[in-house]
Amino acid sequence: MNKIGLIANVTKKQSQDVLGKVCDFLEDNKKEYILDKASAQLLERETVSKPYQVLVDFVDVIIVFGGDGTFLKAARTFAESLVPILGINLGNLGFLTDIELDKLDHGLEKLLNGNYSIEERIMLEGRLIREGEEIDRVLAINDLVVTKGSFSRIINLKTFIDGEYLATYPGDGLIISSPTGSTAYSLSAGGPIINPRMESLIITPICPHTLHSRSIITTKDEKIIVEVEADHSNIMLTVDGQGSLQLLSGDTVEFQKSDLVSRLVKLEGYNFYKVLRNRLQGNKF
Repeated sequence: MNKIGLIANVTKKQSQDVLGKVCDFLEDNKKEYILDKASAQLLERETVSKPYQVLVDFVDVIIVFGGDGTFLKAARTFAESLVPILGINLGNLGFLTDIELDKLDHGLEKLLNGNYSIEERIMLEGRLIREGEEIDRVLAINDLVVTKGSFSRIINLKTFIDGEYLATYPGDGLIISSPTGSTAYSLSAGGPIINPRMESLIITPICPHTLHSRSIITTKDEKIIVEVEADHSNIMLTVDGQGSLQLLSGDTVEFQKSDLVSRLVKLEGYNFYKVLRNRLQGNKF
């Protein structure tokens, strides 16, 4: 880890202060660092910076400052790279970020001393098919969601697994989640919590208009196909809750495990169940 990339969520109030502290720490330890252009503008000092999209080409590891949203964006952007990502939590839950502010120096010391492992997480790929042609393709870390828009009218989602008809879900939508995303939207919709090191896909309906409905967990190699049926066009395919594609009635969306993976730096002492307990200790299961 000789060259370290730094990316901050510039909308977070703490970003400037924390970014400055990390730069000071790295300078004291004689480590070279490069910021993305937006982050560099937060600091009142001369720094080496590169455009966000190409920063990964110049570093051995990327540290992101923010919440899970900041981490998700970086992981998707740099998915084709082998450069791992470490998160400093400036948000609320922070399931993907490893370092809390009260342990900032301690966490950075672990990184520089090599006290960490690299954890690979599966990613999801979604293909939008319209009238037999592929219209778009998207990549997600947490989840891909077919959902109705602001209209209160339900949509019907005819769902297949590897060509076998499963069910038609009338309701607000359907979440296709990775194990990493099992603690995100899927959990809020009543889905199961899955250890993120597992390789599987989770199908969770959103507010289904049925008397019974349960999440389905598939193997990593199975393809999920969803056919959209609705009497309106206010339907979306959302990507990690950060981007979206407009869907039309009659569209088909195919979901499967991507060939790409996200690579996360996990510092010594990390344990998923410990994080789960700490993040959700105020909730009752």
